This record gives sequence, structure tokens and C-alpha cells, in this order.
Amino acid sequence: MTTLQRLESTANDATIGGFVVTFPSGCSKVVHWQAAEPITPLRDAAKKYAAAALQTCIDEDRRDDADRTNWASVTAAVQRIVSDWNDKLREAQRGNAH
Repeated sequence: MTTLQRLESTANDATIGGFVVTFPSGCSKVVHWQAAEPITPLRDAAKKYAAAALQTCIDEDRRDDADRTNWASVTAAVQRIVSDWNDKLREAQRGNAH
């Protein structure tokens, strides 16, 4: 089963976001970004990041991981991760505005 885990900046930098995707084989990959503004449109970003994870399977000839992964579920999970990151960034921006 493919799993995703949200990553946090070790420096508490709200502009940095990402996640680790662990495939059925046990292979893990990190997808990350840095942005000063919330990521929109959210669904498009989720598709882009999920596609990047799929591309690693293709590039590394890990067809079994690609076939055994439910990419619709991965995309939905990535969308949630990016949405949570957006919320955290907005919160940090409000805190800096005071």
C-alpha cells in the first residue's frame, strides 16, 4: 500500500512544504516546494505533485509500484497536504502582519 506523510520545515519556515510518498515496494521519495503564497489552484497542484511521484516510478522502472498505487487516492491525499500547508502559510502570514 502506498502511504504519504506530510513534511515540516525543521527551521519552522512556513514557506516550505512537502511530503514523503512510500510505495508498496518500500521505496520512498520526497516531493517538496517553497512558495511565498498559498498554492492555487489546489487540485491542479495535487495532480502535478502526484504526477511527479508517478514519474519517479516510470523513470526508475518500478512498474509494480506504479500499478499497485491508487493514483486517485494519492492525488486526494496530496490535495489535503497542500491544503493544510496553505492554511499554515496563511496563519504564519497573519502572524507576521501584526
